[in-house]
Amino acid sequence: MGYRRPIFLAAAAVALFALVGAVAPAKAATQVPFTITEQINFATGVSTFTTTGPLCPSGTFKDTVATVADGQSGQPKLNLIITTVYTCDDGSGTFDMLKHVFLTFNPDGSSTNTGPVQILGGTGAYVGLIGHGVDNGTASGDTGVGQITGWVLVG
Repeated sequence: MGYRRPIFLAAAAVALFALVGAVAPAKAATQVPFTITEQINFATGVSTFTTTGPLCPSGTFKDTVATVADGQSGQPKLNLIITTVYTCDDGSGTFDMLKHVFLTFNPDGSSTNTGPVQILGGTGAYVGLIGHGVDNGTASGDTGVGQITGWVLVG
């Protein structure tokens, strides 16, 4: 009877390794491109967005300026750190973005901006969402338009 125990243990080990091999490997996250187009009406305070890619199609957003720094050498520039919360119209949740915007004022009263952005999670379908991109925008009169392009990790 002493010889049955090693055979039983060997059979159990083979069965265990077979089960481990049958488990599907974890799916790796994939970088997926996105675009966010922002529209700001400075007169009414209404800020809306539309997207392409894996984010919700549209909604509203709220910018909160966290830090302001003057430009260098007396140029009409500002460096802004902005936190933005995007709220999806379809109820899928919200997602958060950190923007580092370099704002330049033009002689005609308009302005342009550019800078890097990071997506840092959110609520609902966007919990744990991460990504990065670049924000480019213009403002003139009561209207501002921004175009953010980048990548988010999905999966």
